Amino acid sequence: MTERHEQVWVGIDAGKTHHWAVGVNASGEKVFSKKVINGEDEILALIVTACEMANEVQWAVDICGRSSTLLLALLIANGQGVVYVPGRTVSRMSGAYRGEGKTDAKDALVIADTARMRQDFTALSLPNETVADLQLLTAHRADLIADR
Repeated sequence: MTERHEQVWVGIDAGKTHHWAVGVNASGEKVFSKKVINGEDEILALIVTACEMANEVQWAVDICGRSSTLLLALLIANGQGVVYVPGRTVSRMSGAYRGEGKTDAKDALVIADTARMRQDFTALSLPNETVADLQLLTAHRADLIADR
């Protein structure tokens, strides 16, 4: 059985085919590091794993675009708080962490730890139905124009 924490911050380095998730506790100690395939079952399993480790889980991502859409939708639909940590911030903060190379695991750790230390990042939420419908229509129109 793993130790239960009061709060855990989970940083996710999002990608097209997989994500890397790292959880840190209130002291900044890594409590888990895991590669997650970009699929519903694996993402839901990650949510369960993180929620079993702590009373409160705060999620942080570095991308809020196409590659993280499923991840964000599942997190928000399951009542999880998610913040966006800009890539520029992650890049700048990476220099303060040990290791020369850029890896998914290191980026996820930087995202989690940065979210733990700073409380000023934008919280993400699902758009209301009208905005979602307009986004869908706009994307469809852009596809039609590209095809033409």
